[in-house]
Amino acid sequence: MWGWMIRESRKASSSASWNLNLIRNMGGGPRTFPGGVSKWKWKRMHEKRAKEKQRNLLEQEKQLYQARIRSHIRSTLSPSSPSSSSSTTHNPISPHQHIKSLADRFMKDGAQDLWNDLDGPITPTQAQTQIQPQTSQQIDLRNQNLTNLTKYSQIRGYRSVPEVRVLADRKRVSTDKPEKRRIWRKNGSSTESESEVEDESRNQGYYSKMGSIASLGKYDGKRERRVMPKTFDDKTDFSEQVELIKYELNKKKLSQSEENQGQERENVLTQTRFEECAISPLTIKALSSSGYIHMTRVQETSLPICLEGVDVMVKAKTGTGKTAAFLLPAIETVLKAMSSNTSHRAPPISVLILCPTRELASQIAAEAKVLLKYHDGIGVQTLVGGVRFKVDQKRIESDPCQILVATPGRLLDHIENKSGISVRLMGLQMLILDEADHLLDLGFRKDIEKIVDCLPRQRQSLLFSATIPKEVRRVSQLVLKREHKYVDTVGMGCVETPVQVKQSYLIAPHESHFQIVHHILKEHVSQTPDYKVIVFCITGMVTSLTYNLLREMRLNVREIHSRKPQLYRTRVSEEFKESKQMILVSSDVSSRGMNYPDVTLVIQVGIPTDREQYIHRLGRTGREGKGGDGILLIAPWEEYFLNEIKDLPLEKLPLPDLDPQAQLKIEQSMAKIDNDIKDAAYHAWLGYYNSIREIGREKSTVAELANRFSESIGLQRPPSLFRKTALKMGLKDIPGIRIRR
Repeated sequence: MWGWMIRESRKASSSASWNLNLIRNMGGGPRTFPGGVSKWKWKRMHEKRAKEKQRNLLEQEKQLYQARIRSHIRSTLSPSSPSSSSSTTHNPISPHQHIKSLADRFMKDGAQDLWNDLDGPITPTQAQTQIQPQTSQQIDLRNQNLTNLTKYSQIRGYRSVPEVRVLADRKRVSTDKPEKRRIWRKNGSSTESESEVEDESRNQGYYSKMGSIASLGKYDGKRERRVMPKTFDDKTDFSEQVELIKYELNKKKLSQSEENQGQERENVLTQTRFEECAISPLTIKALSSSGYIHMTRVQETSLPICLEGVDVMVKAKTGTGKTAAFLLPAIETVLKAMSSNTSHRAPPISVLILCPTRELASQIAAEAKVLLKYHDGIGVQTLVGGVRFKVDQKRIESDPCQILVATPGRLLDHIENKSGISVRLMGLQMLILDEADHLLDLGFRKDIEKIVDCLPRQRQSLLFSATIPKEVRRVSQLVLKREHKYVDTVGMGCVETPVQVKQSYLIAPHESHFQIVHHILKEHVSQTPDYKVIVFCITGMVTSLTYNLLREMRLNVREIHSRKPQLYRTRVSEEFKESKQMILVSSDVSSRGMNYPDVTLVIQVGIPTDREQYIHRLGRTGREGKGGDGILLIAPWEEYFLNEIKDLPLEKLPLPDLDPQAQLKIEQSMAKIDNDIKDAAYHAWLGYYNSIREIGREKSTVAELANRFSESIGLQRPPSLFRKTALKMGLKDIPGIRIRR
């Protein structure tokens, strides 16, 4: 009986395994790569090939280096090289010398040298005449063989005899007397002068035109000038000549800017009125009550296209009315959506406006409420950081919200937390990106991609910015349709900054920047009754340090940066807008889109992150066609940044005469500031310049500059860094960087 039970159990187990084999998925074995190897073997094989390729490249570099060394030694030891007897510099030999040295390698001892100094072998009869080397002359074989050349050309049929003769006459080189060089002008006339005679070096340069650029040197035909430069005496001061030329160029630029200043103010507003566009009467009534009758250029150009319902990318200068240019189409879109009888599960959000900073979002919402003054039932809400999540959620659910102005981070928080806003965004009709170049940059691009994935595809998208680099044009396909339109009110080759703003820069040691800023502010306050100044600093903590220093120096100053709470930032921003005599020390939170009226001066301390950031900072002044000044204060090692803005009309200012008593007061005021603020400013300064590619790649230089900055702010020794922070920044084991134990 027990044997029967064992046999039955074995049959059952065999049938179960057979059933398992039937339901097994096809191709479920281990993954294999070409050649039947596994994943790890394939990876090791490719790593081995990569190492072999690297070794081969290093070997090739080694061989090339050795070949260069050998060529230098050959050029030095060559008997025909002029540098072998006079100097020991390793200069490349000319093609003529190279060919002659190759021929000398095959000469036998005692053989006759058949090589001329210029080119080609000499005839035996001429060789006999050159027995005395002192009276021998160089012979040009092309003059003697001209008849053979013409006969050969007639036989081959390449050119006629007169053409060959003209070519020979044009290239003939005389050894007795050099020819006068004929200069051909653009109008067809020619002039001759004794100072423009070709010498033997130019004749030799003709024969060396067959070589490379390295071998040609100063005889390169591409480098040869058409007109000889003016000869200067030994007493001529070239520095004075250069300074005079720079002064004339700057004077010409300033005169052109003054001429265009009046035109710029007149061209801000056009003759087109808002009534001429398809805008609702209530909106026109709100515009008229606010004092807006005529459109600006960007509004006149972009508004009709945006009202057509197509995707648009708009580029316009700062302070030209871009906010109203996209708010007016947004209001018309909301009115059309409300007039339609489409049913939704939740009240939809018709327009979504994304902007990079909280201050800009609050400003856009305030301007939208002004335009919606006579529209009932249309609400504008903001979603920005610094506000409690539940408060935002209750406000959006209870109050009407057809237009939503948000920063990408806070909006993404609401979408991911399933607060119900994603359902309301399914009825979106228009998406607007203000300061689009910053939003599509690497800092915001991932958040923008996630937000766009939650929006309906059948929508209209508008992108507005003062600067649109080529990289942003490439990635704009994330938001815009392929058949979008591009509106550029700046124009190709035109200056992107306001013409009426006077731009200048100062180059001074970094230790004296605080004293120079104080000197500039004191002079501007004394000369301008209604002054309003913005001082931009590189980071938030450096902004806090500068604010505390200027406050100790008894200046009417405020600060705004990302380390402050949102209520404080809003209060300071509104206070600066309404004030007539105030200095605002700010980080880049105020650099984009903020409309601070009547700003008279913008000071940028330290280099901005890029060219676009400089333009946006400068755009806080000179708005609505008004004048203003902009000063860039940089250190000598930051001077490379001027190459990025060299097309802008900048003028170099001389260093001011600093008062030693003021320097003593600054040192005393700096000593009163809390050391915690100084330590945080040092860390922020070090992190900022370490992140800049042109400066941060030299870690030891960054550490040395940071230590000099710590001395300038009154620290006895540089603050220490956490080991993890130093590793992330690549500053471990760098001299001058202290690691916290």
